[in-house]
Amino acid sequence: MNLVLNYAAVGFRPYREMGEFVNVGIVAVEAKSRFLSYRLISPQRTKRISACFPELDLAIYREGLRRLENELSALSIETNSFSDDKRQAGQSHPAQGDLFIQEGDIDLFRRLTSSQASPFFYAVKGTRLANDAEVCLDELYRRHVEHWNLAPVDYEEKKLVRAIRKLLRAHRIERLYREAPWVGTKAYHVGIPLAFTPRGAELPQKAIKPLNLARSTPTRIYTHGDEWIAKVQRLARLSCLPESFLFVVKKPEDPEGRKAADEICEGLIGVGVEVVEVGDDNAILDFARISEDAKLELKN
Repeated sequence: MNLVLNYAAVGFRPYREMGEFVNVGIVAVEAKSRFLSYRLISPQRTKRISACFPELDLAIYREGLRRLENELSALSIETNSFSDDKRQAGQSHPAQGDLFIQEGDIDLFRRLTSSQASPFFYAVKGTRLANDAEVCLDELYRRHVEHWNLAPVDYEEKKLVRAIRKLLRAHRIERLYREAPWVGTKAYHVGIPLAFTPRGAELPQKAIKPLNLARSTPTRIYTHGDEWIAKVQRLARLSCLPESFLFVVKKPEDPEGRKAADEICEGLIGVGVEVVEVGDDNAILDFARISEDAKLELKN
């Protein structure tokens, strides 16, 4: 890795005194060549902005983001078109003399990301080693703006768990189902929110897992669904799959999203589990009921 990238997340903070902000982009400057690159979210993607600042006029946000895009575009054209030999020699582009001084190659990044009164500011800063600046920029954008490779709490799935518990409670079988936080081996295990495990059994006899496939894009549906297909397959290979496993699936309304969700459901059925849609209470209860000859004494 022969490139050193100084980067900063672009934050949107409409009320500076409150301190709350949302990441909307990434700016990076390669330390030696001073090559400037950036990536901003589309002005039309305002769902997170509306959720955090519901009282805000989105036209103000969109216009501000477009202005920032224009400023960074103009700056990158000026700095990146300056010849490499002159940049490496520490000489300033005539149009950007205020950004380049002789103290060191990091000054462009330091001045660019200095504190400003604008609602758009530079929040988290860091340095990355990379072989390819554009690939690194993509990774930083996905991490800081799109929240890839994070493990956020899926509040929709938590709501589905509560709804199923309520359904089981209404039919007096909720007491049989407890969370099984460790199903698998020491090397590989998963958590299942609703499981019936008789005393003396190592594995749940029945397990219920709500699965939220009502995601914003088919890609996210496939990603989340494929993750659970892989988990089921690995548990099966380890002989750790619950005897009966039910996925209660919430599907999106749009045709493309529903098609992706249907493919995931077919994949789950193909690896040996049962699938029903959210709202099919009869199917959920039929699965959850325990036969009279089962050991109803639960495992501690």
